[in-house]
Amino acid sequence: MRAAVYLVTLFCGLSLSAIVYAQDEHHDHEAGHRHHGAHVHGMATLDLVMDDDELMMHLKSPLMNFLGFEHQPETEQQKAIYQDMLQQLEMLATLIEVKGSSCKAESIEVEEPFADSDEAGHADVDVSYFLRCEEPENITELKINLFDVYSNLETMQVQMVLPTGQQQLRLNQQRTSIRIQ
Repeated sequence: MRAAVYLVTLFCGLSLSAIVYAQDEHHDHEAGHRHHGAHVHGMATLDLVMDDDELMMHLKSPLMNFLGFEHQPETEQQKAIYQDMLQQLEMLATLIEVKGSSCKAESIEVEEPFADSDEAGHADVDVSYFLRCEEPENITELKINLFDVYSNLETMQVQMVLPTGQQQLRLNQQRTSIRIQ
């Protein structure tokens, strides 16, 4: 299943990364400095694919949005915050509430955030969720719960491949739901 997420990310990510990069460019010119790539504090991306009874999601976000820092935890308080984040991301309800159907996580893969941090010390949360849903045709809405848990998260760019077609939208603290038609 891991390959499916990479294919989805490749398929969806081409147009999404252009949008994120354009936003990054705009943000950097306003702030007077430049970030590399799509690492924008306050922003996350979510790729989502529904295929038959499977729901696959890939979440990527700067670690700053979840911890308030991006370096290896140093103090006992930082270590506790980091462990709490890892536990939260392992719980499906932290990310999403599926309305209209019952979905169970078959696997949740949280990658080590500090393994790929860049030379500037930027680290990302990178999580893949694989769910199996009963009666997926009855799914009416997906509510993203991350905004309730992580106050530093401001916006989420969502790229979806659904049985009805491909869609893209932006979620924020006021708009947290994705309607499924």
